[in-house]
Amino acid sequence: MLKKLISPLQKILLQKGICPGCTISLKRVKDRFPLNQREDKVICKCQRIYIYNKEVGTYRRALDSEV
Repeated sequence: MLKKLISPLQKILLQKGICPGCTISLKRVKDRFPLNQREDKVICKCQRIYIYNKEVGTYRRALDSEV
């Protein structure tokens, strides 16, 4: 039940470009590594790893295979 309450809030924060773990703007993070032409790997200061899609301009959590 708790997961049903938290996951929508985390989605909203990621849509706004904010890390759900530490609430820092992911646009200001300096650790960016290109994965391919369309995506960047972004490592937040709380060590959570996100994938930034350049075409759409959205963030998502990285999969285990992308880490």
